[in-house]
Amino acid sequence: MMQRILILLACITLAACTSLEGPFEPDCKAFTGDRIVFENGTFEWHKFTDERRVDEHGNAIDPFPGYPITGSFKVTGKRVQFDAADGTKLDDRYLVEDDNGVFLLTGKENDAVSAGNALPPCVLRLREGKSSN
Repeated sequence: MMQRILILLACITLAACTSLEGPFEPDCKAFTGDRIVFENGTFEWHKFTDERRVDEHGNAIDPFPGYPITGSFKVTGKRVQFDAADGTKLDDRYLVEDDNGVFLLTGKENDAVSAGNALPPCVLRLREGKSSN
């Protein structure tokens, strides 16, 4: 009986620990957006755009100063918490999985989906790699 309880506790503990690997990219043809790559307990968050600007001297202006952001993350249930390497706490994101894949939603997007709305267009979707419980 004790062995069964220990096995059950181990299964519950393993189910609570989620590993997350791979890049999340917009699920559409996007000209601006985010790309977040999870690997070995760390993340690298990129922003991109097709817009190019130059200053008065013809030098390219960085459209997203401070990016990419790197750091560690923690998955609790479907919530992903980000801790940037500089100590900054970033906004949480939320994992949603359906027949079409695994998606990473903002808080506002997650609230809408939790209220029964469809996934918004062009959300971040796990491309290659895997998410496992």
